[in-house]
Amino acid sequence: MAQPVQLAPGSLALVLSPREAGQAAEEPGGRALFRAFRRANARCFWNACLARAASRLAFLGWLQRRVLLVRAPQPCVQVLRDAWRRRALRSPRGFRITAVGDVFPVQMSPIAQCRFVPLAEVLCCSIADMNAAQAAVTQESLLEHLKKHYPGHRAWHLIIRPFWMELEDRVFCRTVKT
Repeated sequence: MAQPVQLAPGSLALVLSPREAGQAAEEPGGRALFRAFRRANARCFWNACLARAASRLAFLGWLQRRVLLVRAPQPCVQVLRDAWRRRALRSPRGFRITAVGDVFPVQMSPIAQCRFVPLAEVLCCSIADMNAAQAAVTQESLLEHLKKHYPGHRAWHLIIRPFWMELEDRVFCRTVKT
């Protein structure tokens, strides 16, 4: 079993709420709010540490209930914590920050994939992808597609040729019967 992976270490959660009650309907997305938050704090030229910390912030995500997840190097995270404590952290326009808190690392346990590749699924997905790309599906083009998108399987040609012959036989039999 694979080792657990820590997600979002050294991150902060900022809980935002609209300043006006009717604003919730036209609320911008998480990335737009993140950019507005970063811009608002990067403009604090009188507090160079806060401006620098804001410029080093990275967007991690936007959760329901207006929670913005951000990450930065540990010294920058500490500057943001201190700014919040001193009520100096600026919120995005039209919003107010109601809470700021540390996010404890979430652990993910990776799920191992088996080495088995379901042939029917692979062929259907490959042909559907090629059709969506408006590429002609021939034996050679399908073989190239499989080699490109499912690397590591050296025997694709051994699988495709019999499949293709079976497919051609079925098409030939249908055309002869009609």
